[in-house]
Amino acid sequence: MRRLTAVFSILVAASSCSLLGYGGPQGSADVFSVPAASQLQNDSGENQPRLNPDRFGARYVGVTIAANMPKPKMSGMPIVITTFVDLNDLGKTSVFGRMMAEKMIDEMSRQGFHVVEFRKSQDIFVRRDGGEFILTRDAADLTKATNAMAVLAGTYIATSKTVIINARLIDLKSPRVLSTASYEIERTDEADGLLTEFGQ
Repeated sequence: MRRLTAVFSILVAASSCSLLGYGGPQGSADVFSVPAASQLQNDSGENQPRLNPDRFGARYVGVTIAANMPKPKMSGMPIVITTFVDLNDLGKTSVFGRMMAEKMIDEMSRQGFHVVEFRKSQDIFVRRDGGEFILTRDAADLTKATNAMAVLAGTYIATSKTVIINARLIDLKSPRVLSTASYEIERTDEADGLLTEFGQ
């Protein structure tokens, strides 16, 4: 059975390009910073930090993926969302990676995609095989079990001050990246806790 070797070779290559500022095939997915908090004045006129409800950037991913879709947009496209993985070790995830997958279920639904609830998708990781990156599950099994047309996969990598997140919507029937999103979040104590293997 065919495996998604080419698909995830593109995923990892595109992720590397995004780290250099390239937004993907549409060229409009910019790297930007999502602040963890903003300043809000209280009744006394003093500035107080306000927690950003999209401080992990899930809403940005949903909006950007939808905006960068090829025209005409495929409204109601059935998709599967996978756990986001560590770019340094594609076989490893964290509480952060699992949380992002859960958040993307809601955000992609908001954008008109039909998100297929396939719990085993949380176990779809990427591994290295002869220098290439492939799915640990067979693409044919995934499409047969879910009727999904595409898979949303993501990677993250921590720098000294930020966490860079790259997301790709990948066609399951061809080695084609349909849409991309790339951004950064501040590396806070909260983010560091979520990035550990088991969280806090």
